[in-house]
Amino acid sequence: MRNYSISYVTVGVFVTAMIAALIVTLTLIAGQTGPRDHYRVLFDNVTDLKYGTVVRYEGFPIGTVDKIVPSYENGKYRFGVMIGVQKDWKFPADSKAGIRASSFLAAKTIDISGGKSADLIAVGGDIPGTGAGDMFALMSGLAGRVGALLDSGVVPLIEQLKTSIKTLTETANSQIGGVGGDVRGLIANASGHLDTISANVTELTASMQVSVDQLQKVLSDGNVKSVDQILSNLDKASLNADKTLAQLNQLSVEVNGVAESIHAMVNRNAKNVDKSTADLEYILRTVSANIDAITNNLEGTTRNMNEFSRLIRQNPGLLISGGSPEADKGLTPVPNGGQ
Repeated sequence: MRNYSISYVTVGVFVTAMIAALIVTLTLIAGQTGPRDHYRVLFDNVTDLKYGTVVRYEGFPIGTVDKIVPSYENGKYRFGVMIGVQKDWKFPADSKAGIRASSFLAAKTIDISGGKSADLIAVGGDIPGTGAGDMFALMSGLAGRVGALLDSGVVPLIEQLKTSIKTLTETANSQIGGVGGDVRGLIANASGHLDTISANVTELTASMQVSVDQLQKVLSDGNVKSVDQILSNLDKASLNADKTLAQLNQLSVEVNGVAESIHAMVNRNAKNVDKSTADLEYILRTVSANIDAITNNLEGTTRNMNEFSRLIRQNPGLLISGGSPEADKGLTPVPNGGQ
């Protein structure tokens, strides 16, 4: 006769042992065996953190997340993540905690980096938290910063270039106009002096003629010496007139040289100004033509990355199979019970 009581006892002992083994395994996996010390980590964002999230110190697992307690401070919410770690684990006072993922598809963990301070954080104290190292958040933030840079940096720069070009053009025109006015004034001044000198020469000639007439009237044998003296004075006056005419010719040459130098300078500056204006116009036209394409490409790239992230998180199998897995259709019934 079969002894059923022994079989029941054996089965019961086996089931109890398996349940105990399962409890021990789950406890080991959760990392909650033995006495633990508790700390609080403060974060502004706790994306993907939950009860049981692994806590690591320089990559070594030392505990798990017990709970998350939100609090409203200074006009915004902050989250106190309560963690339990191995008993007597030491944290330097300048340690920092951050939310990390060891690989692209790995679960998020709290990674605490050890500091160099000799002081330690007391048990139950706060460990400062840093921002989450999320690649997609960083990409989105980068796209936002690029957009802000375009709005606050590139566009005002283009407007400033336009203003600078306008100011440069007006300054060049005013300077060229001023140079032309100076040349015209110099020529007019020289012309005025030439007219004055010509009038003086004419007056001198008239005076000489009067003197000759008077000499003819008073010329006599007794006044030869006087006539000789007068002729000597006339020779000196003639020499002075020749010197004056030579100086006038030299002045005319110098005025012509100055006018030619100014004209050459104006021509050189006009070419440089025209070239600079053309270069700036080309730069502005190139930037204006490509700025919309750059902005659209950045915006499209951000949308594609967001969509890619969403699909991967919903179905990581896409990285291997390249498509969604087929749904399980279940077992197919066999006619006549398989006979």
